[in-house]
Amino acid sequence: MNFNFGEVLTRAGQITWKYKILWLSGIIISLISLLSLPISLIFNDPFSSFMVSDPAEINQRMGLVFLVNGLIFLLSIASIPVYIVGMSIPSLATRHLERGSDVPSFGGLVRESLPYFWRVLGVYLLVFAGMFVAMMVFMACIGVLSVVTLGFGVICAFPLFFLFIPVAIFVFSFMEQGMSAILVDDLGISNALQRAWDLVKKNLGVMALMSIIIYLGAMVVSMVISVPMMIPMFGFFSNMGVEPDFQEFDKIFRNMTWWMLAFSPLYAVFQGILLTFMQSAWTLTYMRLTRKPGSSEPTLENENPILPDNDSDKTAIAPRPNA
Repeated sequence: MNFNFGEVLTRAGQITWKYKILWLSGIIISLISLLSLPISLIFNDPFSSFMVSDPAEINQRMGLVFLVNGLIFLLSIASIPVYIVGMSIPSLATRHLERGSDVPSFGGLVRESLPYFWRVLGVYLLVFAGMFVAMMVFMACIGVLSVVTLGFGVICAFPLFFLFIPVAIFVFSFMEQGMSAILVDDLGISNALQRAWDLVKKNLGVMALMSIIIYLGAMVVSMVISVPMMIPMFGFFSNMGVEPDFQEFDKIFRNMTWWMLAFSPLYAVFQGILLTFMQSAWTLTYMRLTRKPGSSEPTLENENPILPDNDSDKTAIAPRPNA
């Protein structure tokens, strides 16, 4: 299939720049993820335990460390729903624009994403649970091989770790197309995953190149944006001597954390722009691959069409009568 990468990326860039209200979803996600920094800074000093010799005080600090880590873990769990809604908003806005309608307000997009929430979350959890299980099985096999071969098996199996790169490209493409199938065509979880599988299988080259462009580009730009946030870290390494000075390390760590917090608003805006562009690009990719030019109906070659699970939307994609 002739796929116009330039058109999709240009269109995603236009949507991202014109509809800046969409950045808010990524900004909120980023700020929530950054909440762990002040929590860790206030309650969890990583170098203080090295400066304490009283066992009672050490036990007290360990309890505080477990409490703080528990709070950070709960914050991570609580951020998942926000992340799901935040990812859905740019995709829904792109769907509106591609169908010729206006983009609702941010609150309207949030409300519109709620009926899709559990299905998008289901795709997200199923894909990542599958990745986790596959990783555990792989690591268990490596562990058994290491024991049997006295460690030589790990060396022989090391090249297999490079396979994670194409596997990750496939998995993330599969997940993004499954989410787009739900948000664009209102499919259920199983039908969305089936459509995503068909799309990735039939357009593997398109998915691989789009993943490389999006994720590699995002990684490079993120590294450039993150450089100012790492300036205090250079002072951390320059102050490392033969004898560790934990008080000096503690001071540098705190300065580095406050410096990162000072840059967090700028970084959050960047994340908002990046999330909007990425989700818009993946949604456009899905719509370009499943629709003929000038048509709003999904058209996959050699495949029986999958009807939406929601009866109210069946009429929305029904063939139009001839004029």
